[in-house]
Amino acid sequence: MAGVVVTLVEILLCLLSVYGLFRNLHLFGSSYLFWFVLGILSVIVIFVAIALMLYAIKTEKARWLIPHLSAQVFLILFLIIVAIVVSILLLFSANQGIRNLLGVYDYYISDESTFWLGIMIIVIYLMVAILEVFFLIIVWRLYKHLKNYSRINHFSDDKNIHWQNVNGPPKDNAHGSPAMGDVYPYGQERTQIL
Repeated sequence: MAGVVVTLVEILLCLLSVYGLFRNLHLFGSSYLFWFVLGILSVIVIFVAIALMLYAIKTEKARWLIPHLSAQVFLILFLIIVAIVVSILLLFSANQGIRNLLGVYDYYISDESTFWLGIMIIVIYLMVAILEVFFLIIVWRLYKHLKNYSRINHFSDDKNIHWQNVNGPPKDNAHGSPAMGDVYPYGQERTQIL
């Protein structure tokens, strides 16, 4: 269930990202086209990884989670690196560098707006990176669980493990009683019940 929640949240994040890409393309025009295409390709790769994760959950095959784990590690590293680069650019007051990083080098933004935009990028990217680290832990545990499940799965006759509820033994003389010499640790008041 946790894996499905991870996929739903990641789909929501991808849809927000696509909205942002289209909004920026509309705002900044052709100077943003390269970053737009790169962003759309990244979202497509993430959607493929999400689909493979859902397939892994459905088929209970751990190996189909590996693309999603790889995409998550790459995304976490990318988010942290961008946050570090933006913080270094802010430290040295390289506002034009932040504009170039965003792909809006020919669009006028004041230095104060660029500074606050850089702060916002750092905060949002680090928050998403922390969320993705949490998701990475969940998906890694799901991977280990499915891997262990596949090890015991071949011991089942019909390739599907069924658990059976085990009740107490029936109350007859074949399963022990105080009259037959069996000793109960809770005293002899149990003999009244049997």
